[in-house]
Amino acid sequence: MAEWDDLLSYHRLSMHAPEAFAPGPGQLDWATQPAAFRRYPQASVIELLHRPLEESPSYDTVFAGPVGAPATFNLSSLSQLLYDSLAVSAWKRAGGNRWALRVNPSSGNLHPTEAYVLLPAMDEEAALLAHYSADIHGLEVRAQLPPQLARQFAQGLPHGGCVLALSSIVWREAWKYGERAYRYCQHDLGHALAALSIAASALGWQVRLLRGRAEADYDRPFGLDREGFHEREQIDAVLWVGPAQVREPQWPGTFWKALGELELGGTPNRLSRQYRHWPELERVHALCRAPALPIQSWATDTGRVAVDNPGLPLRPLLHRRRSAQAMDGRSGIQAELLKAWLQRLMPEASPVPFAASGEPPQVDLLLFVHRVQGLDPGLYWLARTGQAPVTGLREDFLWERVDDHVPLYRLLAGDARSAAKFLSCGQAIASDGCVAIAMLARFERALADGVWRYPRLYWECGMIGQVLYLEAEAAGLSGTGIGCYFDPAVHELIGHSGLQWQSLYHFTLGSAVWDQRLSTEPAYPQLRRPPQERLGEY
Repeated sequence: MAEWDDLLSYHRLSMHAPEAFAPGPGQLDWATQPAAFRRYPQASVIELLHRPLEESPSYDTVFAGPVGAPATFNLSSLSQLLYDSLAVSAWKRAGGNRWALRVNPSSGNLHPTEAYVLLPAMDEEAALLAHYSADIHGLEVRAQLPPQLARQFAQGLPHGGCVLALSSIVWREAWKYGERAYRYCQHDLGHALAALSIAASALGWQVRLLRGRAEADYDRPFGLDREGFHEREQIDAVLWVGPAQVREPQWPGTFWKALGELELGGTPNRLSRQYRHWPELERVHALCRAPALPIQSWATDTGRVAVDNPGLPLRPLLHRRRSAQAMDGRSGIQAELLKAWLQRLMPEASPVPFAASGEPPQVDLLLFVHRVQGLDPGLYWLARTGQAPVTGLREDFLWERVDDHVPLYRLLAGDARSAAKFLSCGQAIASDGCVAIAMLARFERALADGVWRYPRLYWECGMIGQVLYLEAEAAGLSGTGIGCYFDPAVHELIGHSGLQWQSLYHFTLGSAVWDQRLSTEPAYPQLRRPPQERLGEY
């Protein structure tokens, strides 16, 4: 009960309302903005310089499960996985400023999520613990596993895969967003988890969350519970990546203890010259770390393949994806396109990415339909988690089902643009798109097993957002996540004052208006050159 009360204290503290935003830094101190990339100077680097694959599976096929035979696991295929999920997608320049965009989206483009890999011996490399550096598309070697430890790792590791850990550096988000930053870190982790799952599916692999050890027990083995970190970094998810398995791989506690005692190469870079402590963020992060959980069987992915984009290749979409900064306020879409998007968001239709966390779906969608030909403007509800909640919300909601295949219900007819804009902190992008979305979690039901499920609700929202980004891109449109919204006002709109439903993320889709003053540069110019021109770089 105390944990529940402590969680609610943070959840309410981090809410925005029209009369009072969640505690934040006030104004941005640009001199202390965290560096965009974690690096480990002095660590040896394995450059992932293979040329990215030009061939690509069909976009529609990857959501049903791993495509084709599993790719051979080596540095080249690992490079492809990271390139298609966590890499830089382009550099932008305006005047004297230059910044990176990435394949996985992030709140404010601040990217709190980092990745570490535990690799078996391969390609003449020993078994390694390494950090993925997105700015150079390379692996920084933190440790080489000694032979006995490497054998123990190999004995528990299924053939043809690796262990990949995702961590969060909360300071990257707190610098801009203050106490609300924990939410954004977990959104971003959900985006990254979906990006990895989709990229892995294209290689014939699966991504699954490992549950058999407590999350806090992973910090030291992955090198984060050591001296030298000026800004705290913690493991949030440890994943199996490789050919589909029926059960989670396991290693004894002695393996993890020995891994945590290895001498590590490289010292973490300092991200800011100053650091502001946000005690509530540290407290909620510790509170919500998952304990060791029962091992799950991993069912084979068997989603229904809905071919809405026949022949459309996947990989160009992954690297073209951008977060829109403004919508044109004029363009519309057909109702059938919207319904295809919503069908893609149904967990049973898209095991990739929604099966990766092993958690049951807990998020439904409230839609603000603006410009959708064949569907009246107004409020709608997508019942992703099962039966529509026709009781317990506003009495004037109609609950009229509008499609035989997608559980989409009309709640109210009318112009919802002003409501969408107001609820999203007055941002016009929520009203100028074709449709805006509020992601509503079954809060009390989801957390009945423990507060450790709190961040996983945000993961689910982030995965939904990542699929929406790609669906919009596939249709020649754009999307963007909206983290700033008035939580209590959303709950008031649906006539709910309790904790059964909580709004955790907003999103909008439409035709973007791009800033023509910005120039674009390639992510990794060296990857575009023919291999014979790069031989001297190895």
